[in-house]
Amino acid sequence: MLTQLREQFAYNRWANLRLLDACEPLSRDDLRRELGGSFPSVWLTLTHLYAAENTWLARWQGTPTGRKPELDGVETVGMLGGKWDDVWRQQCELLDGATEAEVRRVIPVVLMSGKRLDQQLGATMRHCVNHATYHRGQVTNFLRMLGATTVPLDLALYYDEHPPAD
Repeated sequence: MLTQLREQFAYNRWANLRLLDACEPLSRDDLRRELGGSFPSVWLTLTHLYAAENTWLARWQGTPTGRKPELDGVETVGMLGGKWDDVWRQQCELLDGATEAEVRRVIPVVLMSGKRLDQQLGATMRHCVNHATYHRGQVTNFLRMLGATTVPLDLALYYDEHPPAD
C-alpha cells in the first residue's frame, strides 16, 4: 500500500501544480468570479483544496479535528502555492518515513460536521487524493467557463511522464 500511496501523492502534487500554473494568469476578478458549484469560484475551490490537505495532514499528525488554514494575507495563486509547498513537504516527510504497518493503523478523525470516525490512515490518504481530483475537475470546468487555457491532469499522462513502480 505504501508504494501506491507515495505514487498517488506524487500525482496529486503534479496535478495541483499544473492546475495552479493554469490559474496563475487569471485576473483577480476572474479568480473570484462566482460561477456556481459547491465552492463557486476558482479561488474558493483552490483555497478549499489547500485547506482540506492541510486539515488531513494535521489529522495524520495526531490532531483528529484537523487544523484551520492560515490564509490571512494570501491573495494570489503564487502565494497559495507557497503555502501549499509546506503541506506537500510535510506530506512527503510523513510518507517517506512511514512503514506499511503505520499506514494501516487506525486513526481517530473528527469531521467538520462533528461526526467521529476511526479509519485506517492509508484510507484517509486515498480519500485526500480522491477529494483533490474531484475539485480539480471543478476548477478545470471554471477555467473553460472563463475562456482560459486548461491543462490535462489525467493520471495516464502523469504515468507517461513518471512510470509507476512495480
